[in-house]
Amino acid sequence: MSNAQAIESLSRLQSSLRKMGSRIVANRVAKACAPVLTALVAETFDTSEDAYGNAWSPGAEGQKITLRQSGRLAAGLVYTAIGTVIRLKLAAPYAKYQVGRRPVAPTQGGKLPVAYSEALARVAVDVCREEMG
Repeated sequence: MSNAQAIESLSRLQSSLRKMGSRIVANRVAKACAPVLTALVAETFDTSEDAYGNAWSPGAEGQKITLRQSGRLAAGLVYTAIGTVIRLKLAAPYAKYQVGRRPVAPTQGGKLPVAYSEALARVAVDVCREEMG
C-alpha cells in the first residue's frame, strides 16, 4: 500500500494522527498539511470546479461562475490545524452559502482526490523523516 492510498480521507488522516505514538509529531503533521490543503483549495477555486474536477453549476443565464467579485471569498478559504484536527475556515460571512452550492473542498468524510492524497502523504512522510533526524 502506497502512502497516498493510506490517506483516503481527512477523517482517516486525523484518526491516524490521533493514534500516533507522539502527539507532538502528529500535531506537526497536521500543521504542515494545512497550508498544502489551502493551496489545493485555491487551485480548485481558480478553475471554477469542485475538488474532483466537476465544473460548478452555471449561473442563471448559463455563464461560468468564478465567485471572484471582491476576492474576499477566495482569500478566506484557509485550512487550519488545531491539534490533529484539520478544518476549512470560511472567513467571509456568506461563504457557507456559496461553497454549499459550488464546493471547493473535498466532501467532508469523503474520499480525497488523488492530488490531495499524494500531497498529504508527502507532507506526512517529510515531517516524520525530519523528526527522526
